[in-house]
Amino acid sequence: MEVKDLILYQVATNRDFKVGDIITFQNEPNGQYEKVFNLNFNLNGQPIHKVGFDSLNKGLFKNKELIVNMSKALSNYDFIIRELALEEVRKEKFPNLPSRFSCMFLSDTEEVCLQNYKDFIASNKNKTYQAIKVKVTGEAHYVKDFGIGRLGLSFNEYKQEAEKYWSQNQNSTTPTKEILFSGQVEIIEILEEYKILDSMF
Repeated sequence: MEVKDLILYQVATNRDFKVGDIITFQNEPNGQYEKVFNLNFNLNGQPIHKVGFDSLNKGLFKNKELIVNMSKALSNYDFIIRELALEEVRKEKFPNLPSRFSCMFLSDTEEVCLQNYKDFIASNKNKTYQAIKVKVTGEAHYVKDFGIGRLGLSFNEYKQEAEKYWSQNQNSTTPTKEILFSGQVEIIEILEEYKILDSMF
């Protein structure tokens, strides 16, 4: 869907946006890309599955921390398979829509943005969070009736789900889950900001 001068919202992580900044989201890799293509699953320098098998063979599989780490790794692999399936289907059948690997992820209300901002801070994964209000002109894809979670599916099953994701009704009255945007973005207000300062010692 083409939009012009539309007001939307985002929680920016590890950015330092200023009011008046103008950014183009088009072909540059975003954080989603980084998570898919540059995340590794090593624990103490070894592949996490090897650590798990070694622990099992030594009768040490009651280690709760190891089980949690392996569960996180499995969840991340699931995430990667899902994202690659979504991108393959987009390229094949919906090339005009924003890529999840280079878009800006947005929300359509300030209320949702600020709740996401609080949730992101609680996750404590990044050093900087900004809840921002933006004006955008470009291509937007509204995710309303059909989002895709981490479902533990095969690659081909995720591709089937991706068809529904990319072809969903843009005029649905269901509350928006997320908006994928490609185009020009102007920062018009910093609603909230949170920074973890590095220790000087």
